[in-house]
Amino acid sequence: MTVSNPATTPSASSRVQSPTSSTPSGPSSSSADGAAPSSRTDSAVGSGRPDTSGSPQRPPRRPVRARSPLTEKSLVRRGKLESRSADAVAAGRLLEMQRDASRARAALLAQAAAFWVDHEDPDQADDRAAADLAVAIALRTTTPKATYLLRDAHLAVDELPATFERLACGDMPSEWFDKLVKEVRNLTPFQRTEIDELVSAWDLASIPADRFFDELRLLRAWYDIDGARPLPEDTRDVALEHSPDDDGTACLRITGPIPEIHSLAARLDAAAKSVQAQQRHALEDGSPIPFDLDGDVARHHTTMTLAELRYAIIHRTLLDTAGVEVPAPAHRVNVVVPVLTLMGLSDAPATYDGIIPLPADMARRLAAGEEVWHRVLTDPTSGEFLPLPADQYRPTAAMVEHLRVRDPVCAVPTCTRTTSSDAENDHIEEFDHAHPERGGPTSIANLHRLDWGHHDDKTRRIIDPERTADGSTTWTIGTVARARIAVASRRDLVTPIVATALQESWDRYQWTLELDALQRSGYLEQFLLEGGPEDPALDDALPLPDLTAEDDPPF
Repeated sequence: MTVSNPATTPSASSRVQSPTSSTPSGPSSSSADGAAPSSRTDSAVGSGRPDTSGSPQRPPRRPVRARSPLTEKSLVRRGKLESRSADAVAAGRLLEMQRDASRARAALLAQAAAFWVDHEDPDQADDRAAADLAVAIALRTTTPKATYLLRDAHLAVDELPATFERLACGDMPSEWFDKLVKEVRNLTPFQRTEIDELVSAWDLASIPADRFFDELRLLRAWYDIDGARPLPEDTRDVALEHSPDDDGTACLRITGPIPEIHSLAARLDAAAKSVQAQQRHALEDGSPIPFDLDGDVARHHTTMTLAELRYAIIHRTLLDTAGVEVPAPAHRVNVVVPVLTLMGLSDAPATYDGIIPLPADMARRLAAGEEVWHRVLTDPTSGEFLPLPADQYRPTAAMVEHLRVRDPVCAVPTCTRTTSSDAENDHIEEFDHAHPERGGPTSIANLHRLDWGHHDDKTRRIIDPERTADGSTTWTIGTVARARIAVASRRDLVTPIVATALQESWDRYQWTLELDALQRSGYLEQFLLEGGPEDPALDDALPLPDLTAEDDPPF
């Protein structure tokens, strides 16, 4: 792998000039947060107006200093703590922990930067993919997050060296540094160097947080004059976001220019109010109720709320694609429901497309609306997916369904891409088309699902899986091995829990039958009489159950 530094492009260097210092002027003022007074700059800088001479303006060199250094002693004074109290000691420890965390963050970025591969070089695509995977495996994170980390590490170490040094010394909180990196991503290399020089000169070890963020926001705003920040029109996007609480909900986030988003919200609100008014009139005069999609309005004799109507209008309205024919989805979305949950005997959660938990009631409603159910068998004690036989190159439809349930996301470690679409069935040991009997069988044990990008990486030997006898897969990353990891076979986690609960319920039922038989035979009463009065100090047995009360099993 080659580690390289991007050179400053001629276009970037030709459109900027060397920074010009400005002479402080005007009265000074002190702030209440312990920070030193800020000086004002010349009239052009103070006005915030762009320079009409044709040359881009440069940010001012503002002295950003604290009134006094931040030490354990001054921390007690700033926080109005009692000297040598428990709170003062704890605050001092927190200060040192913050500095240790900054040093640790710098050490991580320095190590990660060694894996950076220039994204602008198409000839290094294989090295880049291998590096992302190796880092993701080492840090036990996802591949996209490893990619972002490598980008930020390169930016920090190679393009913000002065500020990075302040982080490594513990002067700059890691939260501040991460914010700085985020703010300079869209700037040119020259502009990053300029910001690095300015920010590293600040009193980062002592200024308060609000002062840092205010100064950084002001500094970053100077570069927007040159169009560094993308236009609102370039941010148009619709993104699906799953709930972090795994509560069966998701969010569709729409981003765009404020006027467009406000207009969409106003039109949606007006539509909801109009439908709600018509529903109210229909309930009064007995006419057909508009938009009563689930029959709840007629059943409960009350209109839908505006929130319900906004959602229903978006969810149930056909999308207008201006005559463009939209093909049907290529794959069916799987809802994996434990059989006892389906029968109503358990509330074990289902999974949407094999990865997103769904409440039991929601899963039963979804299943009730489907005409066809597909069954995939698992071992009742371990949850391991049971194999299906096959003797040809192309997997059967049943095998594909089996693989989609077992591998709802790409089988490559750290990859989070789903296999509902844009995924392929891959032979771990390659199928021998000339002599199928020599190996690489088309069987569940030798198949997995990979997204198309990682399937292409496997074809080029960037990643090399090997399935072992216990069902796990050992992955070797890189044409020259950079990382190796063994991944256990994915199993149904709910099945063993349900099987254990059923066994416990059965054992409990058998125990109740035995006690009932002893009671009917009179042996239990005779045993109690012969045993004499109970001594709680000697007898730690559990109290006998009330055999007259009904005791439902756990399912």
